[in-house]
Amino acid sequence: MSAVAFSDLCAKDRTRTNTVQMNTPEPSTLSLSDHAQTGPRSPGADDDRTTHDTSGQPGVIVHLVPDFVNNDEYGAGNWKAAEASRISLEKLGGDLRVLQIDSNSPLSCLASLPREVTDFYIEYSFFPELLVQLRAHFPDARVHVRTVNAEALQYFVRQRRRSVDVLRPGLWKGTARILWRDMRSRQLAHSLAGINEWDDKYYWRLLPGKSKVDWVPYYSPWPMLRPQVAVGSWADREPTVVSFGGNFDPSGEANFRNFDRLATGFADLSQEHWSFVLTWWSQWHDRVPEVSPNVTIVRNLEEPWDLLCKVRALAVLTPYGYGFKTSIVDGLAAGCHVIVHPRLAPRVPNEIRALCLIGDPAVPEDVKRLTKALVEPPAPHNLNDQLAERALAQMKKRFKLTERSAG
Repeated sequence: MSAVAFSDLCAKDRTRTNTVQMNTPEPSTLSLSDHAQTGPRSPGADDDRTTHDTSGQPGVIVHLVPDFVNNDEYGAGNWKAAEASRISLEKLGGDLRVLQIDSNSPLSCLASLPREVTDFYIEYSFFPELLVQLRAHFPDARVHVRTVNAEALQYFVRQRRRSVDVLRPGLWKGTARILWRDMRSRQLAHSLAGINEWDDKYYWRLLPGKSKVDWVPYYSPWPMLRPQVAVGSWADREPTVVSFGGNFDPSGEANFRNFDRLATGFADLSQEHWSFVLTWWSQWHDRVPEVSPNVTIVRNLEEPWDLLCKVRALAVLTPYGYGFKTSIVDGLAAGCHVIVHPRLAPRVPNEIRALCLIGDPAVPEDVKRLTKALVEPPAPHNLNDQLAERALAQMKKRFKLTERSAG
């Protein structure tokens, strides 16, 4: 791809609609002193603390988002997932308030809560102590936790860089701490909104607790956030494969090494000239991976969606990771072919995996098959709309607000 063409893909127009903005506290809120008392207790235990009856009040949903998910993370997986949650929550009706959780002081958000809440929707399972307080002070509200990973498994994989690391006591202590935190979240929440079926089945439902665990799928919010960007026709797309790089953890390293293998394999086998673009977003250091001349590294991609709408394929080539690789659905929604590593594929939901190309760049037969598959456009589908409808339906099934509306 020429430099001029690529600069066109990296559009500078940051116009977008309804991105997460944290609400400022309203006058009618709980005072922090109401909560600075004896600390965690079992939900429903009798004491003299103030509680708030939401029956008969206007429906209010509070969307609690950790401070590490913010507009500085524009385009990152956690940012996109929170945006998709917000869009669905708005469609439930009622009054949606988006508030921030200080991850160093989670209970401080209690001072900003309105009094008439019907449902809390909390991104991440990191805050069981906050769930205790919400259950105690809002006994008539429902508390829903958005799970974004099989957290203990994810931690273990990321921290275990070498086989000998399994001998480190710190690895097991950290894993046990996170597992305990997730167990408490399962015990305290009314429902868990899982981002991936695999995680729900093999992790969250196996933890002790009675909360309902539902697959509330990720769908790409980009078409709603950037409606001015047209999905390009196949004939107009650049013969380019993109991979969104992460960092120098095991998953990120495996992804860029496999992407480099794929680029080299295409250079040897394909009659058409293909460009391979690795975006490398990592705001806390300037290191970039060492790759062959077949791969172009881009550090500053202003608009990921605009790029996806103009290229032929996206590659997600890490075999590791739990939760859900949000770029898979983004690529499909943008009309791209999406290439997924065969070891990751079993953890991708069936209806999504069916639309992907599965291939290992280390296997020459797979690379040859991919060079042929990328010549033709992908089969048409409306997957993103289907996932959005399912996410909304699952929320309606669990939320008190929608029960009251139906009644």
